Parts: sequence; C-alpha cells; structure tokens
Amino acid sequence: MTTAARSPKVLVRSVLPARSHPETERLVTESDAWIRRTTRPCFRDDAGMEKFLAGRIAELCCAMLPGLPYPAMRPMCDLFQYIVVIDDAFGDAGWVGGSVHASRQVVAQIMAAVTGWDSVPDTAAPARDAVERLRPHLAEARWRRFVVDFEDMLDGYLLEVATRNADGLTDLDSYAERRRVTVAMKWFLTVAELGHDRPLSDETAADPELRALREVVLDHLWLTNDLYSCAKERRDGEYISLIPLLQRLEDRSHQDCVDWIAGRVAEQETLFLDRTAALSHGRLATDPGLPGYLDNLTHTMSGPLNWSPGTRRYQVPGDPHATR
Repeated sequence: MTTAARSPKVLVRSVLPARSHPETERLVTESDAWIRRTTRPCFRDDAGMEKFLAGRIAELCCAMLPGLPYPAMRPMCDLFQYIVVIDDAFGDAGWVGGSVHASRQVVAQIMAAVTGWDSVPDTAAPARDAVERLRPHLAEARWRRFVVDFEDMLDGYLLEVATRNADGLTDLDSYAERRRVTVAMKWFLTVAELGHDRPLSDETAADPELRALREVVLDHLWLTNDLYSCAKERRDGEYISLIPLLQRLEDRSHQDCVDWIAGRVAEQETLFLDRTAALSHGRLATDPGLPGYLDNLTHTMSGPLNWSPGTRRYQVPGDPHATR
C-alpha cells in the first residue's frame, strides 16, 4: 500500500528566522495586477494566468527579502514573478520548452529588454518595464553584475531545454553542479546586496568568503526546491528533480529520498550559520552594509522553506507524495 510521505516542513526543522515584508499584502496585490496587465502574451490562456497567480509567487519574494525598501521591492516582485512565468514556459515541452531554437530566441529578446539594446515583443516587454524601475537602485558595478547573473540564469533555462530528452545526469555531483546554475538565483542574491538601509560595498561583494557563502545559499535553494516541487514537476513532465534521480541511482524509496534531502538542507543551514557568524566578527564586519545583506541571505533561505508547504503551486491533488 502506498502511503504519503511525511511533510518536509517537519523534516527540515529549520532554525533560520522567518518573517515577511511589512507591506507584503500591498506588494502582492500590486504585483499580481501588474502580471495581469503585462504578461497575458506569456500564457496559453487566461486560466493559465489565474493558476499561476494562485501560487502567490510575489508573497515568496516578500518572504525572501523582507528588509528591502518598498521602492526597490516593488519592481523586484514584478521581475521575480515574470521570471517564474518564463521558467514555466521553458518547462513546457509542448510550448517554448519544446524547441531549442524558440528558447534561444526568447532568451535573446529578454536580454534585449533587460539591457535596452533593441525593441522587444510583448512577451519580453514586462522584463524591460520591471528592470527599468529596478535599475536606479543598483550602482553601476552592481548593475553590471546583475546583467551577467541574469544572463547566467537564462543560460540555465536553455541548458534544461537542450538536455530535456538526454539522460546525462549519472551522479549526484554533476546534478548538483547543474542545479546551482538552473536554480537561477544568482541575480537575486545580487539585488539582496541592497541590504536594508545601506548597500553592501563593491569590495565586500567581491570578497572570496562572501562568494563562498553565496554558494551555500544556492545549494540550500535548489535542495529546498527539489524537496517540495517534485509532485508538480512529475505532473508537468519535468525531468530535473533530485528525488527521481536518487530513486534511480540508489534505489531509494520516496520517503528515504525526502529524508536524505531534508538532511542536506539542514547541513547547509548549519554551514551557513557558522560562516555568517565568522563573517560578522571578521575583517568584513567593518562594512556597514554587511548585517543587512546577511539578513537578506538568511531570509532568502528561510522564505522558500516556509512558503513552499502552503502554496497552491506545489499542490497536486491525488499525488500520494505531494506536500501537505
């Protein structure tokens, strides 16, 4: 008899603090209205748009950057939601994700929108609108890194499309290396450098210790994503998921896979807390922007852990292993 897996929310036992932006409801309402107004060409139909909005993606963004000032948070919510819309389109093998050529064309259009290089179609125009409102908050050096990180994210989407039908993932190390790219959050961590009231200095942002900390955050993010999204990805025909990979490579039960991933999430949290404690008392502690940035990184990790169990995005009726 098949039994439902225990809730990953219980298994992780996160010790990270969690809170949401003080203007979350306003931000969600405004960003959802923006999605309805600007992104209809990115959906197959109105029902697809409403299904997307039911997941409350903007609420997740507010939980991940609760200290970001409203003027920067507003375009950030819009851009974050738009990126998830595009990620879904790339994951749809019956639409954009079914053609490498079409996917490359979409990537070129989005990058043209972000950089302002050329006129763009309606499907890319929302990116231009959101980025134009976000850019004034990013100093020149941070803006340049943002563009590089954003393109890196889109390259990750192309990688997923190009390898959709190729089973080239034969070990956990290669899978983890790929997921650090395809989780597509480096640009988000760059925006998080804005901190609360003082941004991180460019010198601190480039420090090797802080770059290593961001790798810990990225690993935590993709592990959390794989822990909660498996049922949705199975329903949607996605192949990039750690649970089926573990089942195939190591002949584990679904519950064993959930337990194993939850353990790795907890390990990343411990590593993160150890390193942030060292950074807070080390040579980078003189940067007044460091506390706000570390706080943002903390919530970038705790946000998905608290949002994922309740979002309708990951609820798959009838799936015995869907998160509850």
